[in-house]
Amino acid sequence: MRSDKPGDDILSDAQALVEPQVEELSQGEFESIAIIGVGMVGGSIGLALRDFGFHGQRIGLDRRRVLDEALAIGAIDQAVGDLAEAVPRADLVILATPVLETKKLLSTVLRTARPGTVVTDTAGTKAEICALAAETKDARGLFIGGHPLTGTSRRSIANARAELFTNAHYILTPTEKTAEDPLESLKWWIRQLGGIPLVLKPAEHDRLMAAIQHLPLMLALALADGTGDMAHAFPLLCKLAQGDVREMTRLSDASYETWEGILQTNREEILKVSAQFRKTLKNCEAQLKRGDMTAGFQAAHAFRRQLLRNHAGLWDARCELIITAPDRPGIFARITSLLADREISIRDLRVVYMQEATGGTLSLLVASPAEAALALDLLKNEGFDVRLRD
Repeated sequence: MRSDKPGDDILSDAQALVEPQVEELSQGEFESIAIIGVGMVGGSIGLALRDFGFHGQRIGLDRRRVLDEALAIGAIDQAVGDLAEAVPRADLVILATPVLETKKLLSTVLRTARPGTVVTDTAGTKAEICALAAETKDARGLFIGGHPLTGTSRRSIANARAELFTNAHYILTPTEKTAEDPLESLKWWIRQLGGIPLVLKPAEHDRLMAAIQHLPLMLALALADGTGDMAHAFPLLCKLAQGDVREMTRLSDASYETWEGILQTNREEILKVSAQFRKTLKNCEAQLKRGDMTAGFQAAHAFRRQLLRNHAGLWDARCELIITAPDRPGIFARITSLLADREISIRDLRVVYMQEATGGTLSLLVASPAEAALALDLLKNEGFDVRLRD
């Protein structure tokens, strides 16, 4: 039964698919999959299918050099040179290309596909792409928009990895005309990759991404530009601006080429959330002028707790350890070796803050609270300054 409450459909989709049986996942309906764009995302799809035990055909289309590397690492079974060779042979076609490239190729793919072939994409915005699919005349393929919430700005095949989608949310954006059977087939295919499928309307997807991905980019750019202007007057600023500023401006390192299509196709939603943010910033300024920012801190802390409780994937905030580590060669290797010896699964290990010559702070994410407790004792016994995340 479907709930009328907003968001309940999303939760039921995730909860119903968290623990699929292997024999159920093996009943995949896609025997031939065409991956258009075999970069970091497309290559990872191919590798994930291989590791799952997919016995069908994985057809790749990209530049010759990329295809040679994809063949060498086992991300595809066959390389082809054009859409006309790849698309008609596939039961599932994946456009793993940037937004603007996806828009250029989509109508041709839908017309070239066999009748009933499922076509999806991985681009970061959905409304314009889904509208284009709906407007395509003589389309034979069935389009369902897709967006895996994983990956990095490093888009090459060299950065592909089979575990990229493990426990990652993978959004699907069907329309009112989308039939139930192809949607369900695509959900199970996502589970084969290791992902968690969630269903949203295209406009809802773009509104959410504007808030949680695109606005943070704009803020990082603004902070980097503004702080950079101050650095002209105060050269010492760059030496003193370490952990917090570096972390908060990290997104500004991305190239405009990476973000151009996303910013162009989601401009209106980004401007809406940006306007709302300016109102919130003004409220913070008003609290500062009054000399009491208690309300602002309380609201921020409440949201942070909610954010940590709803960590994506099959673990929660109780699985994260914070390690204060010295600046010494091999520190990462030592930590991973200690945990591997005790068969503790590392989901993520990253630098939160680092100061040259003195050391910094690491974030370690493991698979379960029980493993977190075991890792905590193990690292403490080895002399590490470590604690569970607050």
